[in-house]
Amino acid sequence: MTGSTAHACNEGDACQQFLGQYSIEIVPRDNRAVEMARRALSPGTEIYLPSLSGEPVETVIARAQELRTSGFIPVPHVVARRYESHNQLETTLGRLQEVGVDRALLLGGDVAHVVGPFPSSRALLETGLFARYGFERLGFATYPQRHPHITTDVLNGELDQKVSLTVRQGMTPWVVSQFCFEPDAITAHIRRLQVRGIMNDVRVGLAGPATLKSVMRLALICGVSNSAHALRAQGHRLSRLVVGYEPRELINRILQQMETTIQLRSLRAHFFGFGGLRQTAAWIREYRRKG
Repeated sequence: MTGSTAHACNEGDACQQFLGQYSIEIVPRDNRAVEMARRALSPGTEIYLPSLSGEPVETVIARAQELRTSGFIPVPHVVARRYESHNQLETTLGRLQEVGVDRALLLGGDVAHVVGPFPSSRALLETGLFARYGFERLGFATYPQRHPHITTDVLNGELDQKVSLTVRQGMTPWVVSQFCFEPDAITAHIRRLQVRGIMNDVRVGLAGPATLKSVMRLALICGVSNSAHALRAQGHRLSRLVVGYEPRELINRILQQMETTIQLRSLRAHFFGFGGLRQTAAWIREYRRKG
């Protein structure tokens, strides 16, 4: 595939593999989200449920149950620094098990104050509770660009320990990267993960189609400001981006750079649906059709 050649996503090619089993996020407190998912997404799609500040855990559990009943695979975020006690964590995992949840994305939480005994996602994992409550798969965050508060060496060491501990506890790990707008940074990060043996299931975080203003605002909040500023600096494309951002060119570049490696088979796209689930799903369908 070359930069000047447009084609549809054909069965078996790099594009189809990357987008054929994508995952996406919804906002748990949006009462319309599950109905929109039924209309826009294929059954079996993994749908992430972020744990937003001030969001009651009951909302996440209820939405996970709705998704499971509707034929989707719910992936709730479990944020370490928001749990006040071991008992609170255990109660939450028990309730998630009751509604059929068997996987979760474990996060430390970008908050300065730790309210309970869990300063990191590794601390959650070390309790052994996820295996006890029937979880089969656990996801962890990874960062193509420098984290604003944690050194790369610390992040690498923590991720290696979490992947190893997950396997020892009888579960399957996967990683999902923070969204980024620089394809070279993404592919370099993927190769570094592969060198360290993390290659079985890598979800590449992508910002879905949205207004440039929305993307820039969320990029600053999420700590990827350098990448966002690089996007803004593309002056020859700015007039188009003001109307709306889409990840077409970014995906094309990633696939061009990675499709010669055998590990490409393990890569899947994960969309942060900043512009909304329906718009993101429609864009993905159109991209897969046209390439």
